[in-house]
Amino acid sequence: MVENKSMSIRSASRRYNVPKTTIIDKLNGRSSLQARSGPSPVLFDSEEEMLVHWVIDMAKIGYGQTRQQLLYTVKTILDHDGRKTPFKDNLPGKDWLYAFMKRHPEVSTRTPQKLGKERAVISWQKIKWWFEDFAKYLTENYQEGIDILKDASRIYNADESGFPQDPKSGKILAAKGSKNVYSTCSADKSQITVLACMSATAHYLPPMLVFPGERFRYNPLEGFTEAVLGRTKTGWMDSELFYTWVRDHFITAIKDRKVKRPVILLVDGHTSHISLETAQLCKSENVILYCLLEHASHILQPCDVTLFGPLKKHWRDSVRDYQFKNPGEFVTKGTFASVFKSAWAKGTTVDVAIKGFRHTGLYPFSVESVDKSKVEPSEVFARAKPDQDLGNDDDMNCKDARLIVVQLPIVLGPTF
Repeated sequence: MVENKSMSIRSASRRYNVPKTTIIDKLNGRSSLQARSGPSPVLFDSEEEMLVHWVIDMAKIGYGQTRQQLLYTVKTILDHDGRKTPFKDNLPGKDWLYAFMKRHPEVSTRTPQKLGKERAVISWQKIKWWFEDFAKYLTENYQEGIDILKDASRIYNADESGFPQDPKSGKILAAKGSKNVYSTCSADKSQITVLACMSATAHYLPPMLVFPGERFRYNPLEGFTEAVLGRTKTGWMDSELFYTWVRDHFITAIKDRKVKRPVILLVDGHTSHISLETAQLCKSENVILYCLLEHASHILQPCDVTLFGPLKKHWRDSVRDYQFKNPGEFVTKGTFASVFKSAWAKGTTVDVAIKGFRHTGLYPFSVESVDKSKVEPSEVFARAKPDQDLGNDDDMNCKDARLIVVQLPIVLGPTF
């Protein structure tokens, strides 16, 4: 208003409680109109906008972010850039978060319902809502809409599971009437995480075998060189390793097969799948990363429904065969890959993949194909009183469980 002379500098100063010298500096160009008072911000405006869009996009596909996850994402940006900040270890605190939320009122925090053990009860209505929201998300964000779901070659599911080096053995033969029967087993109780990925056309990516540690005195992939090596401190999947797998293996695989984009990659809601880097990568490569309904992996995740069960049986058989051929020896981290190879070959059949997507209703896309017998609440919860406390503090992923959500009429995906 001062610029077009509809208000004097003095009037503007009084109305908006801004010093006259500040207004004069803005008008004369000595100070930018966008300049902020106080110390320089730790993030550029473009970076903050990127974070806002990330929070919004993640909420749409079912990945509501906690305040802690947002702060650690900022730390990742600052660590990567190497810029100096007033924060200890580059991790912002509550003051920065408060200011960020004030600058971006389109996002806010809400406390999600704490389900506790009753999360085991998945209602048919929740399943239907997830299917409706997924279809709506595709329709609103992609030109082809739900027609993408008509092409089985463009629908993938990825999931990980642990394979113990010494799986439980079955019953053994002994003299009739024997009371004390023993079976030799390894003292090593560790397991190797296996990341599997398959499409609705039974295209299996080579499995990623995740070993604990950074350096090995053995070749982790000896005997199964087609597999992919993953390594983390704990031996479990983390966000950095998942990003590497998507970038170097998943995207490479669909490019080699010339799969039409966009491609759908369905995963569960584990935190290893939701980093800012992974979200940006998928967006740039036209990969639709979408979250399956929380606590419904046994119903909606093809890898869980038809792959991992038989695969673990084949794994137990492979371990027994190895021990039969090598009396007194046990599967170690150095021999895991070679023993696992035969189990993988037997378990990854065309029938397993096709049935997995069909029984979960993901291809052909139909909620009516979902096995309703798995949806019914258990008798334990059916008898529980409405006010009975079934919760458990350990059921929350972190102490700071407030989700950062969007104050817009958007689809929140499978978060109920």
